[in-house]
Amino acid sequence: MSFLRQFWHILGDCRRPLGLSVLCGLAFAGANLLPPLLIRELILWVTEGGGSARELLGLSGALLGVYLARGVTRYGYGRFSHAAAYRVMDDLMVRVYRHVQSLPHRFFAKERTGSLITRSVNDIEAVEDFIAHGVPETILAFVIPTAMIGVLFSIDAELTLITLAPIPIAGFLVFRFVRRVRQMWRDVRSRLSELVAVIHDQFAGMRVIKSFVQEESAAARVSARSTAFRDASIQANSVSLMPAGIVEAAGGIGIVLVIWSGGTAALADRISVADLFVFIVYMAHIYQPFLTLASINDVLQKASVSTDRVFQLLAVESDIVDAPDARIPSNPGFSVHFNHVTFGYDPAIPVLHDINFAVPEGQIVAIVGHTGAGKTTISHLLPRYDDPQAGSICLGDEDLRQIPLAWLRTQIATVEQDIFLFHGSIADNIRFGRPDADDQQLRAVADAANASEFIDGLEEGFDTLVGERGVRLSGGQKQRLAIARALLKDAPVLILDEATSAVDSHTELLIQEALQHLMRQRTTLVIAHRLSTVRHADSIVVLDQGQIAEQGQHQELLDAKGSYHRMIVAQ
Repeated sequence: MSFLRQFWHILGDCRRPLGLSVLCGLAFAGANLLPPLLIRELILWVTEGGGSARELLGLSGALLGVYLARGVTRYGYGRFSHAAAYRVMDDLMVRVYRHVQSLPHRFFAKERTGSLITRSVNDIEAVEDFIAHGVPETILAFVIPTAMIGVLFSIDAELTLITLAPIPIAGFLVFRFVRRVRQMWRDVRSRLSELVAVIHDQFAGMRVIKSFVQEESAAARVSARSTAFRDASIQANSVSLMPAGIVEAAGGIGIVLVIWSGGTAALADRISVADLFVFIVYMAHIYQPFLTLASINDVLQKASVSTDRVFQLLAVESDIVDAPDARIPSNPGFSVHFNHVTFGYDPAIPVLHDINFAVPEGQIVAIVGHTGAGKTTISHLLPRYDDPQAGSICLGDEDLRQIPLAWLRTQIATVEQDIFLFHGSIADNIRFGRPDADDQQLRAVADAANASEFIDGLEEGFDTLVGERGVRLSGGQKQRLAIARALLKDAPVLILDEATSAVDSHTELLIQEALQHLMRQRTTLVIAHRLSTVRHADSIVVLDQGQIAEQGQHQELLDAKGSYHRMIVAQ
């Protein structure tokens, strides 16, 4: 898709205010033509006689009206172009965010967060800058010179051709440079993405950097990316600014030609002083828009490259979508069935092989195994973060792919192994999945997760800010808030990915008692790394290298002397 088609597409409902901006720009261009022509009349009166006080008053009034109109139209085209630009920016940012939000988890495993932020913010800002400044200035750069050249031809065609002689040469040189600039600005935007990605990583891992005393090496990595971005920017600017220099020189040559050729004609009485005045004034106006156009060339190139990058992101399609015939079950069941499931983040390299087990409704099934066995991957397949390449997963009697995603995920509450808390209050984080919960419900789930004790010990209680990713809380505190958040959702299916891994023994006991109570009549999948947490599960599934090695109850598996028994002995 060409830049113009992409640009027209993203304008959407903002075409009308941008059209009003264009109309104001055209009116402003017309108003620019009149003052030199009106002053020409005054010069004719002075040099050739004629005119009166009344006519002078009328001419002065006309000039006043023209300049007032210029002010109004100048404000109008800037006002409407910026309104369109900010609306496009808002629409595009939300659109890109919603699209990225819909992509499967494996997309985020391949993309760096900083690069996505650059595309979602910086690239869109470049598009906004072009709409706000590039579009109106580009229109004026074509309309004003064209209209003025027409007026000059009507005065003296021969002198007009002489004074415009530098334009074709300048245009050829400018075109040659512009062709090179686009790829250079693409490289600049890529370097910026890399820089933002590295800085984002360094900020996120600041504690690790400090603990390993790697501040200098971390700063060196940022410096290397910053230097690459700087050098690419300087190189792109050194080329993109060439057209402005060429047009400036061409404009100067044009004025010199007017002075020389027009002055010669005026001295020989072949052209009036008034007409020479119009030529001189118009020549400055004719070349100035070209100079402006050359100056905003880098804005155009940035916008073109950024638009490409945004559309490339929007072109990434998600395969985790609602089926055309997806429907909410009329009589939903909440048992879970993995039917011969095979899955790999790279389809050529499966991490789960022929997984086949069931979680009866209201029962607890624990998934255990060594690190990398595929336990967490199973927990990601149930809410359809990804779909298996073979086999099926059912909730009740319904294949997950035949259930609307939003409804499916509403039925599942999850406590991840890697706890994520948003920058906000404790209350905001617990209410995240159920914003309408009242304070009494908030207190109840905090009690059940054994979080009330430490919350009440904080100066601001539930209103305490947790910091980005919960940085102001300990690991155990974050874990308990995550449990409270899942409990408040009150979903019929629970996924607990080592829900007690970050708490001490006393707190673990209290949480286990609360969870045992709350998991009654709920279908629960427990991903466990410490086997002491799954002894009372209704069934235990043992994974080994992505395959089910054995399954059964705790004592049965111990008596079998298989993989589970060996893990128990090892712990």
